[in-house]
Amino acid sequence: MIGIALMGAGRMARTHAKAIGAAGGRLVTVYDVVESAAKSLASDTSASAARSVEEALQNPDVDAVLVVTSSDTHVDLIIQAVKAGKAVMCEKPLAPNLSDAQRCINTLGGQASNMLLAFNRRFDPGHAALKKAIDGGEIGSLEQLTITSRDPSPPPLDYIPKSGGLFRDMMIHDFDMARWMLGEEPVSIYSCGSCLVDPQIGKLGDIDTACVTMVTGSGKQAVILNSRRAVYGYDQRIEAFGSTGMVISDNPRATSLKRYSNTSFGAPDRIFTFYMDRYGDSYRMEIETFLGGVAAGTPPPVNAIDGLRAVYLAEAAGASLRLGKAIELKSDCEVTWHE
Repeated sequence: MIGIALMGAGRMARTHAKAIGAAGGRLVTVYDVVESAAKSLASDTSASAARSVEEALQNPDVDAVLVVTSSDTHVDLIIQAVKAGKAVMCEKPLAPNLSDAQRCINTLGGQASNMLLAFNRRFDPGHAALKKAIDGGEIGSLEQLTITSRDPSPPPLDYIPKSGGLFRDMMIHDFDMARWMLGEEPVSIYSCGSCLVDPQIGKLGDIDTACVTMVTGSGKQAVILNSRRAVYGYDQRIEAFGSTGMVISDNPRATSLKRYSNTSFGAPDRIFTFYMDRYGDSYRMEIETFLGGVAAGTPPPVNAIDGLRAVYLAEAAGASLRLGKAIELKSDCEVTWHE
């Protein structure tokens, strides 16, 4: 079994710790700047609690490192782990800003393509089937892509200032999905944003409702819709429209039950309201992919370079919102907008 050092002991770290066991990995040690959190998670998973990053990396039973800490620490931890000769998987985003993401790529060099960046939605069975249908020519030539991603409710207000903003924190997943589904890089991006859910989010400098349109060099269009509130559940859908048809990855439901009565005419069961219920399988499958790649010595399907491109799109979307115009995108992630 491949031994893993987990950097971080918060909510997402616990999600990954559970997935490690389900995927057949072995959690060896946990490190967190909050020592009590590391000890708690270590105790729950029969792992040890490391007192420092160096202690975790020097553990002889550790083959790989999973980084699930705050975004501003990702790059330095990735670099330390790679220099220690460990395989690395890192939770999204790669970095909180474009300059740090570029620093990571520059430092890693050729190793950038060997690090798995945890865009877990690529591993969702429905989304993966949609991608396979596109690549298999089921809808002819892809022309329009619509990605809908809405949370049941906003995060706590104290999270907003440190989140990096909706484009970096929430839509970052959708930027990666769009690039993956389109099969080519967008050349322009235009964004609209509003604060419709909670005015306090706006006072903290963020938005809670957004629409982004991207166009590729061949003319393919992608629209991303985000909201911090969906009263009916965790709304996660992708529609791909092409020259000969359409495929949709829809919201899964807890059961296939439908209700018929004088007030309900075949109403299906509710969609999920918790991200782990919606994407639980994807977390396990991305860990399985990571462990399989480590064992076989093969590169991951999504890496640090993909992370750089997603951060670039997030920053460009923010610039488009501030400037009120479409932003031209460059293949080398060069910043072409002027504030």
